[in-house]
Amino acid sequence: MSLAALQVRFQDALLGRDADRAILNEINPSRRLEPAARFGVYADAYRLRLAGFLAEDFKVLNNALGDDGFHTLVEAYIDATPSRHRNARWYARGLPDFMQANAPWSESRSLIDIARLERALADAFDAADAAACPVATLVALAPEDWPQMLFTFHPSAMVLTLAKGIAAAFEAAAAETPCPEPDESQDEFLLVWRNAETQVVSRELTAAEAMALREALAGKSFGDICALLQFQDEADAADVAARAGGYLAQWFADRLIVEVRNLPILER
Repeated sequence: MSLAALQVRFQDALLGRDADRAILNEINPSRRLEPAARFGVYADAYRLRLAGFLAEDFKVLNNALGDDGFHTLVEAYIDATPSRHRNARWYARGLPDFMQANAPWSESRSLIDIARLERALADAFDAADAAACPVATLVALAPEDWPQMLFTFHPSAMVLTLAKGIAAAFEAAAAETPCPEPDESQDEFLLVWRNAETQVVSRELTAAEAMALREALAGKSFGDICALLQFQDEADAADVAARAGGYLAQWFADRLIVEVRNLPILER
């Protein structure tokens, strides 16, 4: 058997794809261990490494679930999700989705949202760099060009819809202190991004600002955002434009915007 074929069979056995454990026939016993025990050293080490990655990336979820509860989750995730990436950073990213798709974790929106928030913070930390656009850029635009403004945001910026009270529950779990249960029947909105000091930060959003920011992140123009806000609130156009302008000013203050441009002429 070639080395490559042997490596494939060994990997299949580690990942549970070799139900008959035929790889044991290729392992010689040592003076102290039989083939099954020698193979078990590698099998256990593989699972322990994956469990270590999960524990490192989801410390707050670990605190929220407790060690035993987190261990049960980790074992189930490892069984269902073999590693497919050379970079260990990406192995743990699927944990919130796994929780949402599998009982008993799917029954707790709060725990899923804690996992989602923890993943978002890690993703924001790892996001690409981008220089913030100065607010003076807006001054150079003629008033008639404002409706056609498009924005590019820092790659780390994301808006999360979470159960109401998750931000407080997350902080309490991180500090291992008691916290009231989140209200899973209501939503809160959280902006997560990495600021100019390369710190991952967050702030809560109103429902209206969350909607406006999601539209802007999706590539909608300032005029489209104003129209949507007006449709939602049935407010006066001037009031809506002022409110949208306030959101825009805050986004610049947060250093979220890295580019301002106009819609191409053919799209106007």
